[in-house]
Amino acid sequence: MHIRIIYIGFLSFLFLVSCKPETQVAEISINKPRAKVPAIEVDSTFSYLEKQLSFGYRIPGTKEHENCKDWLVSKLESFGLEVKVQKFESKIFTGAIMPGYNIIAQLNPKHSRRVLLAAHWDTRIIADKDPNEENHDDPIMGADDGASGVAALLEIARTLSKNPIDLGVDFILFDVEDQGDMHGEANTWALGSQHWSKNKVPKNYNADFGILLDMVGAKGARFGKEGYSMQYAPQIVNKVWKLAQNMGYADFFQDYNSGGIADDHLYMNQAGIPSIDIISIPNPENSESSFGFYHHTLADNIGIIDKRTLKVVTQVVTAVLYRHSDGTLQ
Repeated sequence: MHIRIIYIGFLSFLFLVSCKPETQVAEISINKPRAKVPAIEVDSTFSYLEKQLSFGYRIPGTKEHENCKDWLVSKLESFGLEVKVQKFESKIFTGAIMPGYNIIAQLNPKHSRRVLLAAHWDTRIIADKDPNEENHDDPIMGADDGASGVAALLEIARTLSKNPIDLGVDFILFDVEDQGDMHGEANTWALGSQHWSKNKVPKNYNADFGILLDMVGAKGARFGKEGYSMQYAPQIVNKVWKLAQNMGYADFFQDYNSGGIADDHLYMNQAGIPSIDIISIPNPENSESSFGFYHHTLADNIGIIDKRTLKVVTQVVTAVLYRHSDGTLQ
């Protein structure tokens, strides 16, 4: 990812839609025992990140991409989740046709109350922001931009499988997210989530809210309150940030506005699911390098990953799920 959209207030969003009433998250009215939040294992999370990188560049249409897809499906199934693969084709900004696979996995599929967690698993075909112009036609490894969010979701799925939760949790790994035009329209990005939003799997799917994880593993990460998240689901943003800060992670989850990002959560929102984006924007005042020096460069490799960042984000989202399940996410 991504296209960054700078604006004042919410009047100049690129995708301006009809105003919606403030999102309300259903609270549990009956007294329930407070759920115990299990501790995630950061070494496990990191191993899932390393495994993705071991396949090579996860560019749609390549054997490496296909092999990674098969591993992701088998890993989610090993946690006892019900897994479906939504195959589609998309024309990227170059005119090339790319095959895509959205991977959908459900925990407690019959539960009436649900939360959606998402990340993208493809990697960018070109390193068009690399400081060395000779590298601009080379693909990126996507250690942070892709693999970190997927690793966090895999660890959350593993943790939930061992620690029962009174909640339905759905995981979507979106494909063909990172093949957009850096100098073109915002809708050239997030093609997998655009497809899913118009062709939901499961059919007529809905959830209390959604959380997208994108670039959640780098050293020096900071997570501001992203613009579309604040437009569509401000209550969710504020509850997640408050919980994270109460957990001692105010150095990561900070109270600054980071502008609107044309990311997968935009289409989750347009599909009727109030969704937020946890995405590192350490330099919000600089529209050219707001995502960090490594973004869309060959530097997005294992060397920029920080285990503490991975641990914090994965633990916070895990806590959000258990606090939502017992009605104490406030």
